[in-house]
Order: sequence, then C-alpha cells, then structure tokens
Amino acid sequence: MTKETTVARALLVLVFAPAGGLFGKAVAEAAAGQAWWPWLVVALVWLVLSGTVSVAVFNRLDQHR
Repeated sequence: MTKETTVARALLVLVFAPAGGLFGKAVAEAAAGQAWWPWLVVALVWLVLSGTVSVAVFNRLDQHR
C-alpha cells in the first residue's frame, strides 16, 4: 500500500465516521420528538469542512509526487 493510499483511507474515515454519528444523533432526536435539524446542520458542516481539508491534503501529497 502506498503512502497516498494510506493517507486517503485515513482521511476517508476522519470525514465520514463523525458525520455518520452526527446523522445518527439527528435520527435519534427526531425519533424522540425533539429538534433534529441542528444535528443535521452540524453533520453537513462537518462534511463540507473536513472534506475540503482532506481534498487539500490529498492534493498537496499529489503535488509532491
């Protein structure tokens, strides 16, 4: 496995695992009849920000090749 592949897999986990937990929290709040939309907003913000950072890191590694 190359260094780029290892970094890409780690970034994939760091982006989607927390977002999945936040989406799950939104579903749990909706099932409990409470406000669920703040958790959904946080999950979407997390996906956008961490996705942007991971693309920047991956592009930076790609430039050094």
